[in-house]
Amino acid sequence: MGMHVIREQLEKRIHDLAEHLIQLEQDAKLIKQKRSANSVAKFHLSTGWLCKKLLASYVASPETGMRISKDKNSYIKGRYVPEGVTYDITIDGVLLLMEINDFVREVRSFRFSHATGKGDQTRIAATRKLVDWFAADPALLPKVLVDCEDTDSLVVRVTTKRKGTNKKGKEVTFKTKKLTKYTDDANTKQMRDNLDIINGCLRRHWSDLHLSDDEWVKLQRSLVGDKKYDYAPIRLHRQTIRRIFNSTSFDTGGRFYGGWWQNIPSAYRGLITIDGKRTAEFDYGRLHPTMLYAKKGLTLSEDAYDIGVGKGDEHREVIKQLFNAMVQMKEPQDSPPKVKFSQTGKTWKQLRDLILEKHEPIRNKFFCGEGNKLQYEDSQIAELVMLHFAKQDIAILPVHDSFVIQRSLQSWLVDAMSKAFSQHYDVPIDIRDGAKFLAIDIGMSDEVVVEEIVSHMAEFDGWWRRND
Repeated sequence: MGMHVIREQLEKRIHDLAEHLIQLEQDAKLIKQKRSANSVAKFHLSTGWLCKKLLASYVASPETGMRISKDKNSYIKGRYVPEGVTYDITIDGVLLLMEINDFVREVRSFRFSHATGKGDQTRIAATRKLVDWFAADPALLPKVLVDCEDTDSLVVRVTTKRKGTNKKGKEVTFKTKKLTKYTDDANTKQMRDNLDIINGCLRRHWSDLHLSDDEWVKLQRSLVGDKKYDYAPIRLHRQTIRRIFNSTSFDTGGRFYGGWWQNIPSAYRGLITIDGKRTAEFDYGRLHPTMLYAKKGLTLSEDAYDIGVGKGDEHREVIKQLFNAMVQMKEPQDSPPKVKFSQTGKTWKQLRDLILEKHEPIRNKFFCGEGNKLQYEDSQIAELVMLHFAKQDIAILPVHDSFVIQRSLQSWLVDAMSKAFSQHYDVPIDIRDGAKFLAIDIGMSDEVVVEEIVSHMAEFDGWWRRND
C-alpha cells in the first residue's frame, strides 16, 4: 500500500472522528447552538492537529504521553501556533470531548516546582480506543506523521529572570525560557528560505535507527526512565529541523534542533541509516577554541583541552565542558558551573586558572558571553554544509558541529565541511570521524540489504517495513 493511500486514510479517519465528536457534543447538549461552518472547519483542523500529535507520541512511547498547554496565552494567534488552532475549540472543545469519550487520558496534571519556579505542562496520551479508531500500522505511522508538529522554522526563545523563594524559603532567581514574537525582515526571510530547502530535502528521504524491534523497545524505555533523557523517547516523525535563536537580533544562538537523531545517546548514532543505507559521522574538532583563536588571527596548533590535569584524555571531556562554560558565562563567578569535575582532584578556581593560563592569547574571550555568538557563527557554517547537499538532494543530519551522511558520501562531507569553515575563517580545522558504535555487529557494507537481515527478518520487522 502506497504512503499516499495511508495518508488519505488517516485524513479520512480524522474527518470522521471530528464529525463523531461534534455529534456527541450536540447529543449531550454541551453547546447551546449548532456550530457555524467556520467553527466546524476549525474543529476539524484542531482534531487533526491533536490526533496526529497523540498518535506520534503513542508510537514513540504509549505510556509517556505528550505535553499540552492549557494556558490560554499559548493559543494566541502567532508564529508558534498553527493557523486556526484556538484555545476555545482545541482545549474546551476537541480535547474535552475526547477525554469525556475515552479517546484521551491524562497522564499527569499540571504541576508547579517551587525548586525551579517552573511549571510542568499537563501530559495526555492516546487511549487504545483512539488508536483502534485509526487502525493504522504503528511501524508506518512515523512516516505518515512527518511535519505534524510544524510551526515556524525560525524560533526565538529568550530567557527571562524573576526573583522568588524556593520551598526552603530561600530567595533565588528563577529562569524561564519563553517563545518570543518578532518581525520578519530580509535576513529572517532568507534564513527561512534556506531552511525550506534543507527541510524539503530531509522530507524526501528517510532516516532511521537500525535496531531490532526488541532493542528499539528497550532503548525507548531507557530514555523515558533516564533522568538525562526524561520524557524524551525517540520520535521518528521528527525528520526536519528548525533554528532556535536567543534574541530577536538573530545574532546569538541559531543552532539547528528538532531532528529525532539529536535525542539519542551518542553511542547509538553509528546505527543511523538514511534511505536504508549505513552512515558515517564527522565533526569539527575543537571548533569553538579554533574559532576564538582565528578571531585573533592565530592558529590553534595543540589540544585546547590539555591543561596538564590527568593522564592523556582522562579528564578531557570535563575540561572541554568547563572551557565552554567559561566562554558562555557573562562575568567571572566564584561558584562553579554545573560540571562534575571532582574526579580531576582540582578545585573550580584551580581549573579555571589553568584554562586561562593555557589560553592566554584569548583570555579576554572568557566570561563575556561569547558562547552564544559562537553558536550563531557555527550555525552559519552548518547552514552552508547542509545547503550544499540539500541542493543536490542529498540528506545529511546535523548534530550541532557534526553531520551524519551515507557512508559512500563521507569524503564529500569532509570536503564540504572544510570549505564551509574556510568561508568564515582563514585557518585550518580538524575534521574527525565522530561515529561511536555500540558493541552490535551491523556489518561493514554501506547498505543494509536483504541478504544481511533475511535470517533476522522478524527481529527487524519495524525497521524493514519503514525502509522498504
